[in-house]
Amino acid sequence: MNKMSIGAAFSETFAFLKANWVQMLIWFGGALLLLGLLGYLLLGSTFSAMAMSPGDPSVAMGAFGKIGLFSLLAAVILYGVCMLIWRGGMYPGEAPNFGWAFQAGPAFALGMMVVMIAAYILIFIVMLIFGLVFGAALGGAGAFSPGALESGAVGGGAIFVGVILYIALILFLLWVQGRFIVAGPVMADRLTRNPITGLSESWRLTQASQWTIVGFYVVFAILVFVYAIVVGMVVGGIFGSLAGGSMAGAMISLIISAALIYLPLIMVSFSVPVGVYRAIAPKASADVFA
Repeated sequence: MNKMSIGAAFSETFAFLKANWVQMLIWFGGALLLLGLLGYLLLGSTFSAMAMSPGDPSVAMGAFGKIGLFSLLAAVILYGVCMLIWRGGMYPGEAPNFGWAFQAGPAFALGMMVVMIAAYILIFIVMLIFGLVFGAALGGAGAFSPGALESGAVGGGAIFVGVILYIALILFLLWVQGRFIVAGPVMADRLTRNPITGLSESWRLTQASQWTIVGFYVVFAILVFVYAIVVGMVVGGIFGSLAGGSMAGAMISLIISAALIYLPLIMVSFSVPVGVYRAIAPKASADVFA
C-alpha cells in the first residue's frame, strides 16, 4: 500500500485511457446499441399505450414494470461492461470472461448502493440533529424559514454554521466515494464476484491516501467543469454561427458536443478507478497497461 499523489493518479488514469480507449469505445458502443434495441423492444409501445389510456392504472402499472425491468437490464449490462473494460485493461490479450463480468458488475453496483444508502442515512441523522439543536436554539421549527432569514432572526453565525455543515457533507460524500473507489478494480484484478472483497480491500488500500483522493476528486471535478464549459462554448459558437440558428445546426451542435464532451468524460470516468488503484497499489497488477 503506497501513499498516492494527485499527479500519479492523473498519470495512471490517462495511461490507462491511452492504452484502452479503443476497447472502451467498442464495449461501451456495443452496450449502447444493445440497450437501444432492448429499449425499443421493451418500451417501444409502452409510452404510446400510456398516452392513449392516461387514466388506466393497469396500463401505468404495466409501464412501470417494463421500465423497472429495462433499468435492471441496463444496470447489469453497463456494470458488466465496466468490469470487462477494467479486466481487459489490466490483462491485455486475455479472453473476455462474460460470465464473471455480468455477475461481478451487478454485485459491485449492489455493494456500492448499500454503502451510499448507509452514507445518506448517516447524513439524514446528522441533519436531523442539526435541525433540532439549532431549531430549538433559534426558536422552533420556523427558525430557518424564508421569513426568519429576511427578518434577521437568524444571525450570520447560524448561517455560517449551516454553510460549513453543507460543505462538510459534500466532503464526507467525496471521502466515502474515495475510500471505495478501487473496489471495482480490485474485483476485476482478482476475478472475484464478491463485492465485500472489493469494498474491504479498497478501504484498506485507500487508508494512507484518503484525503489525497478527496483532493484528486476536487481537482478532477474542477477540470471537468472547465473542459465542459469551454468545449461547449466553442462548439456552440462555431456551429451556431455556421447554421444561423437553424434546427439542423442545433442538432449537429448537440451531437458534436456529446461526442467531444460526454464521450471523453465517460471514458475518463472508466479510467479513474484503475488509475487510482495503480497509483496506490502498483504491484497489485503488474501487467496493467502492458
